[in-house]
Amino acid sequence: MRFIVETFPIFSISNDLLQLLTSWKKQQKYELAKFGIISNPEQFIFTYIDTKGNINKPLHSDYLNNKMKTIRKRHPELTHATPHKLRHTGATLAKQAGMSLEAISEALTHSDTGTTQIYVNTSNVVPMAVGEFALQSLKQ
Repeated sequence: MRFIVETFPIFSISNDLLQLLTSWKKQQKYELAKFGIISNPEQFIFTYIDTKGNINKPLHSDYLNNKMKTIRKRHPELTHATPHKLRHTGATLAKQAGMSLEAISEALTHSDTGTTQIYVNTSNVVPMAVGEFALQSLKQ
């Protein structure tokens, strides 16, 4: 008999991102209450209303892919992006910012750095603290 155990990675976030997410959770609780939905500790952070009108459905990668396709159709001048391409971009930017391949591999939950090397499209350019990288990237 084989058991598959699903694990969820635990990673550090900056205080700014923590404050942003905390603020969103408060706003989300308020918004859900308008629909008679009481938030609980298991509440997903990112939810949406599906095509059938069901409220508070957890986001799935297909939802994001479809939204990005819609943007591409409306704005053909933009380069097509997907959540997976953004994952590659994030890994590349992290490497450019000075993060080690090991740290990036861990953040991407890769079992080895060989897989991560495929994601990273450039060499180490500018050293930067790991926690500051995400914040500075979001501010750009």
